[in-house]
Amino acid sequence: MEAAAIRHLHDGAGCTVVAAAVEGRPVLFAFKPDSYEHLRRTEEAIGAVRSRRLLHALWALPHQVPWPVSGLGPVDASTLESREAAGFVSVNADIFTRLYQPPGQVVAIGLRGGRLADAVRRASLFPAIFSRYAIGTRPSRGDNDALAIAAAHGIGTALTGPTGLIAHTCAAAPHKGAPGVYRWWMAEVAYEAWLTRMSTD
Repeated sequence: MEAAAIRHLHDGAGCTVVAAAVEGRPVLFAFKPDSYEHLRRTEEAIGAVRSRRLLHALWALPHQVPWPVSGLGPVDASTLESREAAGFVSVNADIFTRLYQPPGQVVAIGLRGGRLADAVRRASLFPAIFSRYAIGTRPSRGDNDALAIAAAHGIGTALTGPTGLIAHTCAAAPHKGAPGVYRWWMAEVAYEAWLTRMSTD
């Protein structure tokens, strides 16, 4: 069933789909890696950023603009001076320069659930900055209500049928807007899963 869900998300988003976990829950990510940032990280032997605290500290810095430590809070400054920030920020005396760029872009997310209503509820918890898909793996009586809720929130839906997944509603286009730490975090989760997949292919 996961292969069919991955195919469905790939067809809708048009890019690589990887499976990962967000706070312990399985999520499918349609992910477009950034080839330049991937090459930079490969050359420096650094992988995905796992620390949300580090992402928040990096967010406080403009990209490649020297920034004085006096312009940062003490928690951000100590985070940027830590070992986990190596390769993502340059530290020169009291000046920080952010080298970090997100490793790619999450275009869409997909959530699976036994009941479509559960998948729709979980998909609705993600902001509409991604196209969102909910995939039910077994028909239930509440499917029509779930389809109506999904359509109202722009969530694409599919249900298991005798021949595989049957799409019901299309996902709305994601909202554009400023990047943001949340986008970075999701990109890092997807990137880590993408790296794992690349190493096993």
